Amino acid sequence: MSAASSDDRVLQWVGGLPERWETTALGTRLKENKSSNKGLVEKQVLSLSYGRVVIKPEEKLRGLVPESFETYQILEPGDIVIRPTDLQNDQTSLRIGQSHFRGIITSAYIAVRPQNGMDHRFAAYMLAAYDFMKVFYGFGSGLRQNLDFKHIKHIPIPVPPLEEQTLIVRYLDHAELRIAKAIAGKSEVLAKLREAKTAVIGDSVLGEVRPGDQGTTIELGVIPSAWSVISLRGLLRPRAERNRPDLPLLSVVRSAGVIVRSLDKADNHNFIPEDLSNYKVVHTGDLVINKMKAWSGSAGIARMDGIVSPAYFVFSLAGETDPEYMNLLFRSPQMRDQFARASRGVRVGQWDLSLQDVKSVLIPVPPLEEQCEIARRIGERTSAIDAAMDAVNAEMALLKEYRTRLISDVVTGKLDVRDEAATLPEIDPMEFSTVAVGENGDDEEATDDD
Repeated sequence: MSAASSDDRVLQWVGGLPERWETTALGTRLKENKSSNKGLVEKQVLSLSYGRVVIKPEEKLRGLVPESFETYQILEPGDIVIRPTDLQNDQTSLRIGQSHFRGIITSAYIAVRPQNGMDHRFAAYMLAAYDFMKVFYGFGSGLRQNLDFKHIKHIPIPVPPLEEQTLIVRYLDHAELRIAKAIAGKSEVLAKLREAKTAVIGDSVLGEVRPGDQGTTIELGVIPSAWSVISLRGLLRPRAERNRPDLPLLSVVRSAGVIVRSLDKADNHNFIPEDLSNYKVVHTGDLVINKMKAWSGSAGIARMDGIVSPAYFVFSLAGETDPEYMNLLFRSPQMRDQFARASRGVRVGQWDLSLQDVKSVLIPVPPLEEQCEIARRIGERTSAIDAAMDAVNAEMALLKEYRTRLISDVVTGKLDVRDEAATLPEIDPMEFSTVAVGENGDDEEATDDD
């Protein structure tokens, strides 16, 4: 798509602006920030997460970090960052965030600073609306359609009078805070439902020791004496197959197991390389374990073929096993504790599970018929929980959809909010940080790639 046709598409989306507004090129009101961290003048590391610029905790400064933070750029409060990479493959992520802090962030991001009568908060809402409406996806270059500032500086943007920008920001701040709190509340409900489901699995996955059966005590608990107990060495067969970049990219989510990689979480400190030929092939029914996160429940049985990060273990299962039962077993709280004991490391979050330690873990193996029956019973007991989780997720999606439409309508002048905004008090932007974590389900839904 040519730059001219992309600009036409933007103008068509913006529609007829109020007569008091003007249209101008993005580069006239937003200046690219090129503040270098050469000499390490700033040490506080920031990251873009769920559409917000946040301070990156020290314990997460691992994995894919630069040799020196001199390559990072310095942000000032009010600066806006745009994640410009991989537009071709990732069309769901939130790419815009505004910093309320001074700190440093990767130079792979575009950082801009409002100027010439552009309120920095209005600019952030306006760019967020452009992000919601996928405006940036008509620009960029390269195989994965990466953006530079030169690609977007000519994009037409709406500019209300400065006084109206201030009123728009006040109105949207109040709306955003109400919506964020509502989403955070539903996220808390979702977390409780996940806990309830985990409890059901933990109570049922080791079977029932009937009267008269002394049972067998293993580290996971007490199991029926008729069950076998084997080390994973006898069950797991490592897979080494690679070079299938045509297969879907998979990941492990702690609350859901092995899923198709959700690119909506790609801005949560995760990285996808250009070349996927070294990624491991996963076949349906394989066990996938993130060796760095197994202690937190990052494991599961794949329900589809795909590829995963080389940081994962991929195993086929030997013997007579039911995939549904094995998925429940490996994702049970008992197995999570087993993986935690088998992992090695000094600091939480940096524990590593070696192949040798995986193979030494003991697990119960019921007869195949009983495996299927346990999986069926757990499915019956958790079906209502799953339905409730689906309902809450649907409500959260509607709230996010409403927020998207509201912001888009207000920053393009389709909804005049001046009178209502004039009656509202100011909101401290930092108040949003109190609901940012809960709004996104804390870190529960983050993919676990390193």
